[in-house]
Amino acid sequence: MAMNDAWLIFGLETLAITLIGSLLHFTYKWSHENKIVAIFSAVNESTWEHIKLALSGIFACTLVDIWFLGSNPNYWFARSLSFVMPVIVIPILFYGYRSFKWVKKSILPVDIAIFVVAAAASSAVFVWGLGTKSLGTMGGVVSIMISVAILAAYLLLTRFPLHDNFLFKDPITGRYGYEKRKRR
Repeated sequence: MAMNDAWLIFGLETLAITLIGSLLHFTYKWSHENKIVAIFSAVNESTWEHIKLALSGIFACTLVDIWFLGSNPNYWFARSLSFVMPVIVIPILFYGYRSFKWVKKSILPVDIAIFVVAAAASSAVFVWGLGTKSLGTMGGVVSIMISVAILAAYLLLTRFPLHDNFLFKDPITGRYGYEKRKRR
């Protein structure tokens, strides 16, 4: 892959993930809490819902770039890496900065920067994965399995959140997923 192509893919993917995720932060409320919209939009302020916003952007990119890059033998390896990245980066950076004693509550510009960094990291590993030596059939199968597992989590964990797990708890309301009342 040419260096110019790599930079173009990196830039477009990062921009798309950031813009799509940012827009989807509000669509659940705008839709009057429509359960279909809840599948791909943030329904609360939990860490999981912000990870889901990044994944929504990556899934949208996948629907487009598979037509242009899908013939690459490492496409699914690269894509599975990009799916995993926000699942790792967002919690590490968010809880990392929140662990400082002087940080009493979330700082919106820092939270936004974390989202952009996660989008850029996702795009970077995607481009890197496209340019690596072919992993062969088994590597492709494992990569598709990872992608399907993340897709399943994406589709199910807002409706069936892991209760008593800090990633899924809305720090403002104490609720999980789109439930209306706080669990006891």
